[in-house]
Amino acid sequence: MKPILFAEYTDLSVIPWVSLGDFPTPIQKLKKLGEAYGFTDLYVKRDDMSSTVYGGNKVRKLEWVLADAKAKGRKTLICIGGSGSNQVLATTIYGKKMDFRVVGVVFDQPNAEYVRRNLLLDKHYGAELHFAPNTLVELLLFAATYGWEALSGGKPYYVPAGASSPVGNMGYVNAAFEIRKQVEQGEIPEPDYVLAAAGSLGTASGLQLGFRLAGLKTRVAAVQVSLPWYITVEKYAGMIANINAFMRRTDPGVPEVKPRPDELIMLRDYLGRCYADFTPECISILKQAKELEGLTLDPTYTSKTLYGGLDYLKARGETDKVVLFIDTFNSVDLTSNIENADYKTLPDSLHRYFEKPTQEEELA
Repeated sequence: MKPILFAEYTDLSVIPWVSLGDFPTPIQKLKKLGEAYGFTDLYVKRDDMSSTVYGGNKVRKLEWVLADAKAKGRKTLICIGGSGSNQVLATTIYGKKMDFRVVGVVFDQPNAEYVRRNLLLDKHYGAELHFAPNTLVELLLFAATYGWEALSGGKPYYVPAGASSPVGNMGYVNAAFEIRKQVEQGEIPEPDYVLAAAGSLGTASGLQLGFRLAGLKTRVAAVQVSLPWYITVEKYAGMIANINAFMRRTDPGVPEVKPRPDELIMLRDYLGRCYADFTPECISILKQAKELEGLTLDPTYTSKTLYGGLDYLKARGETDKVVLFIDTFNSVDLTSNIENADYKTLPDSLHRYFEKPTQEEELA
């Protein structure tokens, strides 16, 4: 289905876009989980089901990012993220389908079962991985990789963390209009709050801008799940302004939106000791979501988002509000592709994740 934005603002239809996902994603009420946390109207938007190939929130963004790269004649996608990055994996899966080379520059993070799984899947789908021990080295390694590809004819295209560029974030502006349509169709009352992971801020920024453009009262509660210096309310406001400016350059009929940082909700108390650290609260709600609703969350992003948002609203006495949680995790099981995979086919620098205990093993 073509983006609703193309019908809402017709001049935007000149922006390159390619269909990768299955939209609209369904909305369901989390009655049992809501009752467990004292909420009467708790819902989830199943963006984990955004595609039968590989789901999650990256699909919406890559529909715009990969089309932009193709329109510009690029051949090599260079992306960055943690060693277990879902974005690197998603970019690899969809990028390869569109005949791109994919290079992932990944930094060190706490070990987990999903890190091992995603690394083996990166290899299976054809990513070329380069490891950096920290973010500073990652940035230097990225610059060197990009420069080499440019000089050697690789025609590189930078896919930022989370695929969160102004063009990529259009995917979640469109998602806000999709939610408005689902409200109009009676699938959910108009949400008071939407809970969204703030890993790169693209999902939250696109949604917040989209709700304003769509005329909804809905506010995004963005839960910080990434590096504190990287996720700030000032950056949040700036990203919204940048998406809006990008849209207005193409279609002047798009209204100007100027959010103030003090208007935005940024929840900072749920990250844990560092990026990708498992917290007791995230493990608890992860198990409850599975047992009560059959909903699969992950310990780095979605479980912290759901717990953090509910905890924040409960502390404010707003358990009677309509709350919509965006499940940005991928629920497509790809493990059969790596049943007999050998981690030693990965670069030597990444073997550490298979030779040291995972957080799950340490907690067992």
